[in-house]
Amino acid sequence: MTNAQERKAQERQARRRRIQEAARTVFAERGYQGASIELIARAAQLSVGAIYLYFKSKEDLYTSLVEDVLTVFDVEMAELRETDAVSTRLRSTWSLLVKWAERDAEGPRILRLLAQPAVRPQLSDEVVATVSAGIQRVQDHIGSCVADGIHAGLYRQVNAREIADLVWSVLLGSLDAAEMHTNLGLPAESLALRTDRALELIESALAPQVAATLRAVA
Repeated sequence: MTNAQERKAQERQARRRRIQEAARTVFAERGYQGASIELIARAAQLSVGAIYLYFKSKEDLYTSLVEDVLTVFDVEMAELRETDAVSTRLRSTWSLLVKWAERDAEGPRILRLLAQPAVRPQLSDEVVATVSAGIQRVQDHIGSCVADGIHAGLYRQVNAREIADLVWSVLLGSLDAAEMHTNLGLPAESLALRTDRALELIESALAPQVAATLRAVA
């Protein structure tokens, strides 16, 4: 690659990030429904056409906002496996995700938006590939924490990958439930309490004594 090509790629990446930063501000202020490409273009001091050179739609741009977060998770979760005791790795990884959800409400909403079938046609292949890979890495780290616990005798013999999928689903479901209670004005406990109880149920089901009890009952 020539210097000119490298410079062009760097400029493109810088402009893409500029659009994302402007979008992050607009989505935070207006919410997903209240935001528009026109408002984002104005905040980024670019034309609407320039936005569409980088992102296929509002949904595409919105979804791309979790790209960097998922990359950070990959690094931080790998560090947790290096530094945390086996007995606390799953909880530490879970806590990392919960704290992110508490400080960045839009992030989990983006992930939940991906569950809607109608959204996929609005997303570019580039964003889908990047976000999918990031989510896969997060689930891999969760599965590794479970596998570590199995090898250490802390958890019973289970399919670590299936448990990772379950943990991820329970987390997103807990976030959904918390937001629903807030939106409907229903009695709600803190997100930390709700998610902590959910993890306790998962860990209790993984405990070796659970398997022994089930065999005894059978």
